[in-house]
Amino acid sequence: MSVRYITGNLAKDPEIRKAGRVEIVQLTVLENTATYRGDERVPSLAPLNHWVEAKFELGANVAASLHEGDAVVVVGHERDASFEGKDGIQFRRVIDATHVGADLSRATAVVTRTPRKEPRQAPRFAQASDEGHEAPAEPQPQTDTATSLWGQS
Repeated sequence: MSVRYITGNLAKDPEIRKAGRVEIVQLTVLENTATYRGDERVPSLAPLNHWVEAKFELGANVAASLHEGDAVVVVGHERDASFEGKDGIQFRRVIDATHVGADLSRATAVVTRTPRKEPRQAPRFAQASDEGHEAPAEPQPQTDTATSLWGQS
């Protein structure tokens, strides 16, 4: 799979689809391929359609944040996909997104951080039951070396 970087506008609001227990958010990004020759803009025939899929937290954040017409930047791995269409099997390229964001060269954004899950606590050592073995000592608070040696604070 190759890594792709694209910029463009969302053709429609992100769509959420279920694949087993996983929700996949599908986007269609329209990339304008017009070029400039000197000071003259040379329009392209039509914008390129890119099909993008985002999963897990990325997909949920994309669905909650982005809407039709929004300028976006997408980074992801490109792959082949096929499906049964009206004219038989259809093939297309799909980008499995690893990063999606608003294109700040064409928009402004307000960032709201999502809370992180609390890390799990490491299990504590049990008291040793065999005689002759001691349980691990509890950590002792550290003292400031300068204070203990020089009496300064």
